[in-house]
Amino acid sequence: MTNKKGFTLTEILLAVMIVGIIGVALASLTTAASRESGVGRSKVMLRNNLSIALRQLRQDVQESTRVLYVRGKIDSATAGTAIPLLSLAKNEDIDGNAIGSGNSYVTYCFVPGSKAAAPDKKALSGGTIYRHEGTVSWSGSAPSCSYNTSTDVFLYNVKFIPPIGSSGSDTYYPVPFFGPETYSVKDTSASAVSVRRKDLGSILQVRLITELDSTPVVNDAVEQIFMLPNGYRVKA
Repeated sequence: MTNKKGFTLTEILLAVMIVGIIGVALASLTTAASRESGVGRSKVMLRNNLSIALRQLRQDVQESTRVLYVRGKIDSATAGTAIPLLSLAKNEDIDGNAIGSGNSYVTYCFVPGSKAAAPDKKALSGGTIYRHEGTVSWSGSAPSCSYNTSTDVFLYNVKFIPPIGSSGSDTYYPVPFFGPETYSVKDTSASAVSVRRKDLGSILQVRLITELDSTPVVNDAVEQIFMLPNGYRVKA
C-alpha cells in the first residue's frame, strides 16, 4: 500500500497568509509609487506652466517702452474680484505719443480664487492671472481689468498670500507680487500714479506661487527679476 503525503490544513493556511502579506506589501508599494509618480507629473506641469507664463512676461517687458502701472504688494483680496498687477505700453513714449505705428497696451490682472487656505483664512488658492493686450489708451489711473476668460489666461492655480506682520512690509513674501526690486511703500492710488514721477530703477521683481488642490498638495514657487528697458517712469 502506497502512502500519499499531502499538505496539512495548517500548511495551507500558512501559505495563504504568506501570499496575502506579500500581496498587500506589493499593493502598498505600487500605490506609493503611483502617488509619487503623480506628484512628480503635477510638479512638472506646474513648472512648465510657470515657465511658459514667464516667457510671455519677459517678451512683454522687453518690448515695452513705458511702464504705466505697477501694483507692488497686495494687502488683501476678495475671491473673484480682479486686481491690476502691471500695465505696459508698447511703441509709446513717456508723453503718451505713439512711436511709429501699432502702439498697444498690455495689462496683467489677478483674480483670486475662492478656496481659503487653513489656518490663515486670508490666503486664497485657485486664482488666475489674465493678460490682455489692446489699444485702449491709459487714463492715468489704475488700469481697469478687461479680459476674456477663455483667451487671455496667463496662469492658472495662482495662490494669494497677504503680507504677514503688523508692518505690512513686502519682506514677508506676499504673493503674487509685481514691483520694483526695492519696493518698500505702496503707491497704487489713481492720484499717485497720475501725478507722481516714478524713477525707481529698471528691475521688475515677480514672485508667484502656483498650487494644485490635491492630496497631497502640490505647489511650486518662482521668483524672477526682469530688466525694464526704460525703467519705471511716469511723467508728472
